[in-house]
Amino acid sequence: MTRTRKLLIVVAAGLVALIAFSFYRPDIDAKAAARIADQLLTQYHRGSGDSLRNFSAREDRIWADGWEFRWRYRPCPQAASLRVWISRDGRRASYAELPDCAPQTGVMVNPLKA
Repeated sequence: MTRTRKLLIVVAAGLVALIAFSFYRPDIDAKAAARIADQLLTQYHRGSGDSLRNFSAREDRIWADGWEFRWRYRPCPQAASLRVWISRDGRRASYAELPDCAPQTGVMVNPLKA
């Protein structure tokens, strides 16, 4: 086997390994997901000016594709809550629901600051 052929085999194997590892995204654990969710709660608090006392204790739920965290909104706990969804690998996190006691009119909470 020539030196060039050996070099090409090594380079090809390296590329295959690089591609394989780029698609590998390990799942984060529940503790890391909860930390991200708490950061989003803090971010919402800072952006809306809403007091943290208006939210009940965090409720955690795991789904097949990620975690859901929920804080019920104390002024109207049956109608409104702050819900956060985080993907299993932790790369995507978003608000699934913002607290709104009057969702038909949308005027019962402070808007987020831009």
